Amino acid sequence: MIARRSLLAALGSATLSSAGARLVAQTLPAFRVGMALTDGVTPVLYGIRTGAFKNAGVDVQLVAGNSGAALSAAVAGGSLEVAASSLMPLITGHVRGVGLRIIAGSSMYSADAPTSELCLLKTSRIGSFAEFSGKTVATLALQSLDTLGISALVDKSGGTSSSVRFLETPSSLMLSALENGRADVASISEPNLAIALESGKLRTLGDPYAGVAPGCMIAAFFCAPDFLARNRDAIERFTGALYRATAYTNTHHAETVSLLAEYAHMDPDVVRRMTRLTNATSLDVRAIQPAIDLAAKYRVIDAAFNAKELVA
Repeated sequence: MIARRSLLAALGSATLSSAGARLVAQTLPAFRVGMALTDGVTPVLYGIRTGAFKNAGVDVQLVAGNSGAALSAAVAGGSLEVAASSLMPLITGHVRGVGLRIIAGSSMYSADAPTSELCLLKTSRIGSFAEFSGKTVATLALQSLDTLGISALVDKSGGTSSSVRFLETPSSLMLSALENGRADVASISEPNLAIALESGKLRTLGDPYAGVAPGCMIAAFFCAPDFLARNRDAIERFTGALYRATAYTNTHHAETVSLLAEYAHMDPDVVRRMTRLTNATSLDVRAIQPAIDLAAKYRVIDAAFNAKELVA
């Protein structure tokens, strides 16, 4: 159990300012925040548990979500005020005129601690990304950031990415897809990665986001433009509290095991063993641009655009 006093002290929120106290005394603006059950949710859980969001004058209510496309639709339709998802639904939505706006960074790619790996059976003869040519790669979603990264890795290694077949596969079925021959390679993310590797049947060749860019953004928090226009001050308070919470959770993985395990219904031992995400403590458009450029290069969108167009 995380000690409330130590968490509050870490955030520097043990004592409210008079302005903050007045905000808490009033009816706070409520943000329903949709997120998938991954480690990306940990900073938000921490901010709720410690009262950081309420101290900042925002009532944050977490809503478990699934795909980025579904979360984007929920925000656009008004059933959620804010959500966090992978970048690709935001990029493809932008070129279709959906117009959602990124308000904060979420999951980042760290080469030192990758949370996704390209996995093969130990009996596989594939030894390089070039040898993915003509093979089937299981991924969680088609035209996703990891499929773009994989395509880039294949081409940079001298292979032909256009010959790679991507197979949309649920995380829980990645290992069986390899074992029954439906896929030659699987892009597996935590926490399923830790579980799959402990089977002893797999080896890894590298991580898919290495093909995007060092330090690229994988996911972001976003809202609808009209909500942003009406609530800019509250959004700024939300993102400030979020980043303060993230600064703590990025460096206190052991202390947040029970927090994530309880909310996401994960085995605490799996959370301890898995590689934990690095989450953003600021919003840098330069970390978004590589995904847009790759989406254009591999014809997911017709042309690249400036990442600033996505940002609030």
